[in-house]
Amino acid sequence: MNLKELCAHLQNRRRMYLHDDRYSTTVSFIEGFNVALDGEPLKGFQHWLAGRIRGGESNLHWAYLVASVRMPEVLEGRLRLDQIPPDREELLVDDLLRLIDEFLALPS
Repeated sequence: MNLKELCAHLQNRRRMYLHDDRYSTTVSFIEGFNVALDGEPLKGFQHWLAGRIRGGESNLHWAYLVASVRMPEVLEGRLRLDQIPPDREELLVDDLLRLIDEFLALPS
C-alpha cells in the first residue's frame, strides 16, 4: 500500500484503521506509516506545506501546520493536538488528507 491508497482508505473507511476519529490519532498513524518506510512517503511534504500554509519555511511539524489553519491557537502554544475540540477533529482530518492528496498530485 502506498500513501495515496492509505489516505483514500482513511477518507472512506477510517474506522477500519483507527480506533477513533481524533486528529492526533490520524497524525500518529500517518507518521508511523511514513517512519516505517524511512520517511519516503512524506519526503518534501513539510517544506511544501510550510510554503503553502505559512508562505515560507517553518520548523513546526506538519501536523501543527495543518491544524493551525483552523485552530491558530495551536501555533500560539495554547492548544496541544490532543486538546482539539471534538467538533473540529473530523474537519482537521479531512484537511490533512486533502493536503496530502494535493502534495502527492504534484509533478515529481
